Amino acid sequence: MCDQRIREWVQIAIENEKFREYEIEVHGKTGKADGYLGKVAFVTVTGVTKAGHKKSLNLVIKSPSQSSTLREQIPIDEVFQKEIYIYDEVVTSLRAMLQDEKLENLLDFLPQCYATRKTITKELIILENLKFRGYDLYDRKIPMTQDHIQLVLQTYGRWHALSFALKKKRPEIFEKLVRDNVDMFCYYVMKVKVDGPIFDFTEEVKEACDLLDVKQLQFSRSDVSNIFKNLFCEDPEFHVILHGDCWTNNLMFQYQKGTNRPTHVCIIDWQLSGLASPVMDLSYFIYTCTDTEANKDVRDLLKIYYESLEGCLRQLGCEPRELFPYEKLLEHWCKFSPYGLFLGNFILKFSMCEADEAPDFTETAEEGREFLENLKFSIQNQNQYYRRVKANLLHYVHNLTSL
Repeated sequence: MCDQRIREWVQIAIENEKFREYEIEVHGKTGKADGYLGKVAFVTVTGVTKAGHKKSLNLVIKSPSQSSTLREQIPIDEVFQKEIYIYDEVVTSLRAMLQDEKLENLLDFLPQCYATRKTITKELIILENLKFRGYDLYDRKIPMTQDHIQLVLQTYGRWHALSFALKKKRPEIFEKLVRDNVDMFCYYVMKVKVDGPIFDFTEEVKEACDLLDVKQLQFSRSDVSNIFKNLFCEDPEFHVILHGDCWTNNLMFQYQKGTNRPTHVCIIDWQLSGLASPVMDLSYFIYTCTDTEANKDVRDLLKIYYESLEGCLRQLGCEPRELFPYEKLLEHWCKFSPYGLFLGNFILKFSMCEADEAPDFTETAEEGREFLENLKFSIQNQNQYYRRVKANLLHYVHNLTSL
């Protein structure tokens, strides 16, 4: 992102902010291990309004890679347009429902969106920089603490409850929002043929950890492909609008002053949103961000989630047992958690790598190499990676037989 382009984009964001004059300071940009499909710039705008008041805005400017070669390899424009759709259409509809109910605070886990733009070759999203409100990312290389896990599960409970409530109270709006839905992670995985490497990553760990003969883990390559092709279509009665990309770098935490205790979380990066069972988000998060060896019984985590979903639905005047009973959640865990299991084992390698080990998707494309070449990387932290994937596999088996 050149400074001139950033200046042009800032002008879009502040159209309604009534600045008479202002200055722009660029703080920096994300590294390749923090965002793979585009670039992010951090900008502060300071100035004076037309009324003579001092004012400042702290912005995050997201734009996709402009490499035409990479755009031919992976659906960059579609994933950015999905996030734009979430902010422009889905969030707007949810806010309207909540304003009528006088419950606007139920959606306080999203950053403010200042502007979006999309053209044939360029997409743009401008959000508030949450760091200036005390939010920060958790270390992606280590599992989250119980306090962090509880906060995230409670927040996903609220997000999914809003889908159920919108579907119940304003069905025509919900149907319009999801009518032409594309499940972006599945679309991405199948278009780029990542289902093969996802299977291979798990088989590699099973062999290294002597788990090849475990009956419940006998998934074939075609089984894994079917998880990404077909599982999202199952049980449409209980579909919700998913976050879709539930790894550590898409969750920002605010902390109690002077402590490491989180008090609030914001969910960011909605590019891979879709429509399916809530367990798609839950299993992705649990198998990517938690220590499943320390959280052996998934019911302990699902109860945290369900209590939040239940409470939110009741606030909105809905009956939880009618819309998504707890027993149905347990049933869905057994049916849909293989999605999060396989995806989590894949994402963990990116999550646990060092910055200098992470692949650069744009660089690989510009060098004329295939996209799948990006997945052939090694990490120093391999033993810990194997340990966490092994724990995930055993966790899946344990809960499949105990629920």
